[in-house]
Amino acid sequence: MRVLQIHCSEFQYEVRRETPVAEQPPNPRSERLENVLVCFICFEKQDENRMEEIEGRFLEGLRVDTERIGCRRVLLYPYAHLSKSLGSPRLAKEFLTRMEKVLAGEGIEVHRSPFGWYKAFTLTCIGHPLAEAYREF
Repeated sequence: MRVLQIHCSEFQYEVRRETPVAEQPPNPRSERLENVLVCFICFEKQDENRMEEIEGRFLEGLRVDTERIGCRRVLLYPYAHLSKSLGSPRLAKEFLTRMEKVLAGEGIEVHRSPFGWYKAFTLTCIGHPLAEAYREF
């Protein structure tokens, strides 16, 4: 799994068009968040048989990162553009849903953008030393 994390003072997205693997139409169709750690997540083919391991490593890393930057708001944003070897859409959605529940259970304000939709987005990166990070699990 590949994750690009950007700490944003503002992040906004708007759902535009569905793909063949889209979830149900989202409501609302847009969201605007302030002071949020955006996690652009790409679930890969090699992740399908190691979901439990990846979940643990991702959560551990995210706990450390949110603590270090002092941000308790996270957006899980499915982002297929980080790899050429995409995993099963069903398993990717399952992974994101599980992470959403676990993070919320830990007191993190968690948001998830809809899976399988083309979205327009704007972001403002805060620009401190820990504001941008790339992770591979």
